[in-house]
Amino acid sequence: MKNLCGDILDIFNEAYLVGGALRDAALKKSFKDIDMAVPRGPRFKANTFKLARKLNAACFPLDAENLVYRLKTRRAPFLQLDIAPYQGANLAEDLQRRDFTVNAMALPLERSLRFAIDNKSGDLRLPLVDIKKIIDPLGGLKSASKKELKAASPEVFSEDPLRTLRAFRLAARLGFKINPATLRDLKRCARLINKSAPERVHDELLLLLENTRSHYWLGLMHKAGLLCAIFPDLSAQEHCAVVYYGHGGVLKHTLRVVERMDYLFANIPANIPGYKKITEFFRKPAVMKLAALLHDVAKPPKAAVFKGRLRFFGHEEHGALMCERLMADLRFSREDIRLVSNIVGRHLRPGNLASNAIISDRAIFRFFRIMGEYTVPLLILSWADHASYISQPALVKVRERIQESPLPIPKGGLPYNGLKKTVRFLQVLNLLVRVYVKKNIKLRTTRLIDGHDVIRTLKIKEGPRVGEILEKTQLLQFEGKIKNRSQALRALKTMTVDRSMQR
Repeated sequence: MKNLCGDILDIFNEAYLVGGALRDAALKKSFKDIDMAVPRGPRFKANTFKLARKLNAACFPLDAENLVYRLKTRRAPFLQLDIAPYQGANLAEDLQRRDFTVNAMALPLERSLRFAIDNKSGDLRLPLVDIKKIIDPLGGLKSASKKELKAASPEVFSEDPLRTLRAFRLAARLGFKINPATLRDLKRCARLINKSAPERVHDELLLLLENTRSHYWLGLMHKAGLLCAIFPDLSAQEHCAVVYYGHGGVLKHTLRVVERMDYLFANIPANIPGYKKITEFFRKPAVMKLAALLHDVAKPPKAAVFKGRLRFFGHEEHGALMCERLMADLRFSREDIRLVSNIVGRHLRPGNLASNAIISDRAIFRFFRIMGEYTVPLLILSWADHASYISQPALVKVRERIQESPLPIPKGGLPYNGLKKTVRFLQVLNLLVRVYVKKNIKLRTTRLIDGHDVIRTLKIKEGPRVGEILEKTQLLQFEGKIKNRSQALRALKTMTVDRSMQR
């Protein structure tokens, strides 16, 4: 890698490595982006574009008010460099205004400083960092050695409420604990998170949900009052259905479902048969964990006692509408909103199917046809939901049994809850995944003929019967009895219809 520091110092006589890059370098971790701080001056903007030309990088303002610019190289090795003048009169003031002590350090750039790059991951490293040269006015190195996230000042969270969420995200990423005094300050400002730009909350939340222990950090966020400040609709869950879930109510169950989702995404090969053929459905773990977090969001408003039993009729459909609103407020993409609302709105379907003593090809086909592209994501959510009813050690213990054919349902039916019911339900879910993979459902559910073909071939009128015939044809396709359009048309000609339906 060429001498990046030399290129920067050719244009800016003085520059400092700051922020996350220096923090990670001090922790001997790799990092993806570089943050630079330089002295203020009238030539800052001109020099920034001059550096961009030298590095053959695109250059655009990231924060126009504070003159933060981002440079992204156009050719390998691909680098992202954020550069800004001191946020204050000098470097000391700049560091004092940062969020956490581990981010409030600076390393003077020297021509001898060399960044190493991993050609596969694109991650950067600073192999030889002289700790003695790091400017550390707030004790960031001490915090790092203690694995503790500490606020740079008591005003950190009131100045920028997004930092309340960033604290959990950063602690999760680094494996740090949050300093007790910092946590107290954070709690006092948790309700201010709604003053932050929704786009920024969206980005921080997704980064936290990427963590393999996201359920743990969501639990801590709840104790700090932050989770329900972001999602006020979750607050009623804590006192709803305590009779079913114990202390913590529906929210306790919700966080356990996220925990099982964390476990599943960390152990996909051991739990999902044929996962290699459906890897495309495992590319959005953070969005799937959000679906787990919101899947029962409508249980409190839909809770009602029916025949002496607490029920939640319609909570899945109502929950889908609530998800659309909540996610739109946080500026999620239409694609992500459709994904979450579709699987939340139908998350009881797999369980209903598993409750049947016999699971026919027709029932499986209809399930796949109705869910379409959301079939596998729904099965993932349902897997985490049902797996939450047994402990994680028990889940690991029965992992091989879950891969077997579904247990028969006894005459008296399945118990209301417990290991036997959970195993049966997870066996059915794995059966559905196996069938999806084996039959290549993406192709098997693509219609070979349409309604016009039915009307023209059988000479019948438009109406519900056309749809019934199309479904029958698709079922033959699903079963492998027809494989192309010609075979579908021949099968169509063998079907009989009521004379009153003919034209």
